[in-house]
Amino acid sequence: MVRLTADLRAAAESADDFAAAAAEVVERLRDRFADERGGSVVRSARLFSTRRFDALPEASQQVVRESVSGDVEAGACCLVLEATAGMGPTRTAPTASGMPGTLLPTSAEAAAAVPMISALAAASGSRSAGGTTREAWDRLDVFHVPEADGSEHVPDQDFVREHGVRSALAFGGALPDGNLFCVVLLAGVPIPAGTAELFRAVAVSIRAGLLAHPVGGRGDVDVVAQRDALRDHLRVLENTSREQAADLETTVRRLRAEVELVDTLQVVGHRLTSQLHLDTLVQDATDAATKATGAEFGAFFYNLVDQYGESYTLYTLSGVPRSAFERFPMPRNTDVFAVTFNGEGAVRSDDITQDPRYGHNTPYQGMPPGHLPVRSYLAVPVISPSSQEVLGGFFFGHHEAGRFTERHEQLAEGIAGYSAIALDNARLFDRQRSTATELTHSMLPAVPHVTGLAIASRYLPAATGSEVGGDWFDVLELPAGRTAFVVGDVVGRGVTAAAVMGQMRTAVRSYALLDLPPADVLRHASGLAGVTPKATFITCFYAVHDPADNTLAYANAGHLPAILTRPDGTTDLIGKGLGMPLGVGETFLQRQTSFPAGARLTLYTDGLVESRDRDLTTGIEALLAELGALPRELDLQVACDKLIDRLTAGRHDDDVALLHVHHLAGNRRVASMPLDTGPTVTTRARAFVAAHLGLWDLPQVRDAALTVTSELVANAVQHTNRPIVLRLHHQDSLLSVVVADHGASAPRLFEATPQEERHRGLILVDAFATRWGTRATPDGKVVWAEIATTRTRPPGGTS
Repeated sequence: MVRLTADLRAAAESADDFAAAAAEVVERLRDRFADERGGSVVRSARLFSTRRFDALPEASQQVVRESVSGDVEAGACCLVLEATAGMGPTRTAPTASGMPGTLLPTSAEAAAAVPMISALAAASGSRSAGGTTREAWDRLDVFHVPEADGSEHVPDQDFVREHGVRSALAFGGALPDGNLFCVVLLAGVPIPAGTAELFRAVAVSIRAGLLAHPVGGRGDVDVVAQRDALRDHLRVLENTSREQAADLETTVRRLRAEVELVDTLQVVGHRLTSQLHLDTLVQDATDAATKATGAEFGAFFYNLVDQYGESYTLYTLSGVPRSAFERFPMPRNTDVFAVTFNGEGAVRSDDITQDPRYGHNTPYQGMPPGHLPVRSYLAVPVISPSSQEVLGGFFFGHHEAGRFTERHEQLAEGIAGYSAIALDNARLFDRQRSTATELTHSMLPAVPHVTGLAIASRYLPAATGSEVGGDWFDVLELPAGRTAFVVGDVVGRGVTAAAVMGQMRTAVRSYALLDLPPADVLRHASGLAGVTPKATFITCFYAVHDPADNTLAYANAGHLPAILTRPDGTTDLIGKGLGMPLGVGETFLQRQTSFPAGARLTLYTDGLVESRDRDLTTGIEALLAELGALPRELDLQVACDKLIDRLTAGRHDDDVALLHVHHLAGNRRVASMPLDTGPTVTTRARAFVAAHLGLWDLPQVRDAALTVTSELVANAVQHTNRPIVLRLHHQDSLLSVVVADHGASAPRLFEATPQEERHRGLILVDAFATRWGTRATPDGKVVWAEIATTRTRPPGGTS
C-alpha cells in the first residue's frame, strides 16, 4: 500500500491534465490489485469530482439543464464522473455531451445513482454531497461496504451479481475552489476492515497528485494547497510506515517466540524420542520441562506395570533434591490433581491457593506441612498417542504468583507430547528387548561346576536394537574328566539367526557328547549347516581340556582365535586361520597345546572387540592387553564384567559372548604308564593300578578297578599288538581308567554264549564301571571307563 500511494501520486502529477490524471488513477487502482493468476480483482474503479455549474462547458451545462428540466443556478455544484476503469454500472455511462457524465448532487436521482458518495459525505458530517462543506470533505473518512450483495449503498445489484462484486469502498478529498473528488471501488473479493483503513493513505496520495492540475483545465494550480497536500501525503506515509513497522516488529517478536518454541521442542523432542532407557528418558524430560517453564521445581509422575500386571507409580524431580519430597506420599486423585491424572487437559493457575478446588483434601487443607511453597501452578498430562492411556503427568511450581504464561503451557504440552511418544517407544522397546533377551538366555546353557576349573561366562545382547542375536557358547562335561568349551556366532539378527543358532548349538553339543575329536565335531556340524535353510555365515571354536595330561585339543571353523594365557602371564592366539566357516569348510585342522594349572583360556565373539570406531585387529590387541592386566585377586566373574566394561565402554553394537576358563591347581590326581606287548603286560598294569589306589586311599574300588584295567589292557594288546598307554585319573568321586592304543577299530559289546571263551571282557567292564566308551585320536583310539569311588554300583552303560 505504501508503494501504491507513491505510485498513484507520481502518475497523477506527471499526467497532462486533470482528466488524464483521473484516468491514470483509476487504471492503476484496477491493475495493482490482482489475484494469484494476475487478473484484477477490481471490477470497477470510478473517480468523481465536483464543479460549479457555471464552470462547465456550454454543452455540459445544456445536458444538466435537460436532466433537471429547468434552469440551474449559476453557483450550483455538479458531480462529474471524471474517469472509469473496468466494467462501469449502467447509470454512470458517458453522456452525449462528450464529458464522462454529469449529475446534479442536489437531486434525488443523483443521490440514488451514487449513494456511496452520499454515504461517504454523511459519514463525514454532512447530510448530502451537495451540502458538504470544505471542512467536512477535508475530514473525509473511508466508507466501507463489506458485503455488496444486497447493500442499499450499491444500487445496481444486477451488476453486483453479474460481475461477482463482494465489497465496495468510497474515499476522497478536497480540491481548490471548494471542489472535491471521490473514488468508488467495487471489488470481486472481500475487503477486510483493516485493509479498508489503509485507503486513507491512498486518498491523500491521489489528492496530492490531482492538485498538480487545475480542475477542468481552467485556472492556475493552487501551489499552497499542493504543498499542504504533499505535506499531508508525507505525514500519512510516515504514520503508515511507523504503524507497519510497529506491526512488523510485533509480528517478528511473535514469530521469533514461535521459532524459539519450535526449536526448543525440536531439540528436546529429538533428545527424548531417541532415548530408549526409561530412567534416563523420564529424568531428561523432567529437567527439560522444568527449565523451559522457568519453574522452581518440577516433577514427573509416571505409571509402570510390573511382571504381575500390577500398576505402580514412580516419579522424578528437577530443581530440588529428592529428599525434599521423600517424606510425602504419592499425590492422590484430588480435585486439583484429577484433571491431570485423568488426562482431561492442562491446568495453569496464577495462584493455585485461590483455586476453589484447592485445600479440600482431608486430612490436608492445602499443602502438607513442610511442602515447598507453591503459588504458580502448571500441570499437563502425558497421554500415549497410540493407546490414549494416561501415562503420567508433569507438575510445576513456583512460590511467586503469575509466573507461568501461555507460552510456558505450550512448551510443557509440547514436551509432554514428545515424552508420551518416547515413553511408548521405550516401553515397547523394553518389552521386545526383554522377550528377545529371555529367548536368547533360554537357549544358552547352564555352565556346570567342574572341579579344578573356574569358569566365567557372559552373554550381553547388543546395546542397540531389540532383536535376538546369533551368538552362543557352551560348556560340556565329557567322559574321563574332560571338558569341552564352545563359542559360536551366526551372522545376522532376529528370529532367523536365533533359529539357526539353536540348531547349530544343538548339533555341536550332540556331536561333542558322542566324544568325537574337535575336528570331527566341526566337520559333522559343517555338513549339517550346509543343508540348514537360511544358514549363511556361521563360525565356531571348539576346544577340549583333558586333565589326564593337561592338554587342550582344539579346532576352529572361521571364528576369532582363542587366547591362551600361560601361568607366567604371557598370551598366545591359538586357532588363528585354522578353518573355513561351518557350511563352507569340509576339513578342519586339529591342534593340541598344553593347558597346565594356572593357565587361562578366553573364547569370545566379535561384539567384544569390534565396534564402529575400532577394527578387529585393534580390538583383539586391546583384549590381549586387558587380559594381561587382569587382577588375579578379583573374583573371576567380577573381573570379566570389568573387562567387558572397559573394552565396550558400556555400549556395544553387537551381542557379546565371553567364556573365560581358569585352570586351578585342585585335588585332581593323575598317573600314567606306557606298556609294551610282552606277556606280563596285564600283570604290570594291575600292579601299577593297585599301587596308586593305595597311595590315593581308594581300597573300596580295588577289585573293580583291577578287573576293568585287566580287560581294557588285554583287549588293546590283543587287537593291536603295539605299545599302549595306561592312565589313571581321580577327581572328586570318580576314578577313570584310560587305555590309549594305536588301533582304529572301536570295541563292541557282545552277548557271549555259554560255549564261547571270548567276548566276555567288555561285559565285565560294563558291570563294574559307571559308564565306559571310546573315542578316536589322531593316531588310534582311547577306551575309557569310569568307576564311582563312593558307591558300589552306580547306574552305568556304554556311551
